[in-house]
Amino acid sequence: MSIDTNTRSSGDAPGASGDAATAFGRARLYAFYLLAVVTLVMAAVFISELLSFAVVGWGAGGDVLAEHRLHLMVIAANVWILILGVASQLYRPLKRVALMQVAFAVTTLVLVGTVVGGGPVEEVVPFFVLTGLMMLFHPAGRDVVSVGDDYSPALLGLVAVAALPVLAFAGNQFGLQATGDVHAVAGHYMEMAAMAIGLLLLGLVAAAGAPGHRVVAWLTGGLAVYFGAVSLAFPTQVSSVGTMWAIALVAWGLAFVAASELRTSGRTAVARERPLSAGQPRV
Repeated sequence: MSIDTNTRSSGDAPGASGDAATAFGRARLYAFYLLAVVTLVMAAVFISELLSFAVVGWGAGGDVLAEHRLHLMVIAANVWILILGVASQLYRPLKRVALMQVAFAVTTLVLVGTVVGGGPVEEVVPFFVLTGLMMLFHPAGRDVVSVGDDYSPALLGLVAVAALPVLAFAGNQFGLQATGDVHAVAGHYMEMAAMAIGLLLLGLVAAAGAPGHRVVAWLTGGLAVYFGAVSLAFPTQVSSVGTMWAIALVAWGLAFVAASELRTSGRTAVARERPLSAGQPRV
């Protein structure tokens, strides 16, 4: 990836200030990649078991999760989105700005859910700090918080359709946190509420059109399909949404991905997934 870290007007002569700017730009880029690697290593060391629940929970191995099966599987799937967002930054991060936005948003929601739910905050804070620093050091500069210039009315409409039932589910889970049962003690209700809100945020990021939005659309649809499928597979588990809403979730997720693909195929190859210039306005 070629990054111009020393942008000067045509009338400026190269000198010490230009060399300093180049050195700062390189140091910033190296720091960004180092933060991404540290985040992934921490995930492999400290939360690999949680991440495995998204897969092993489907089989007999998931029986040990007992009444927490659905919660842990869905929470794991949500955390996988954070991990994939960070991992994507190791290659051409200027084309994956939307994924960096998603990684930080998911981490923030998980932290809020953990704090309110009384969960192990010390396990989440390091990831929040690391992804926050990645946002700060991102080669896109201030454009890392860009909402994009190619929003999709179709995707935005699908998010609007899902907003009411998803927020109702989040509100229900938030209310259950006060029951004090085993799920509340573990903070699982708050994490489910955070996942639901995160689903809508993912959809908004995908609809906004920042570079990388296509992958975010797949993650959005995938999370909806996954939660719907888990609810269908384990209907008696706490926080299962029931057959009708589970099927609706799966259908919505598939429709979201389809709408995103139609949006992408409707553009020219030149316009598709246009990257940002490091620290520079889009053109």
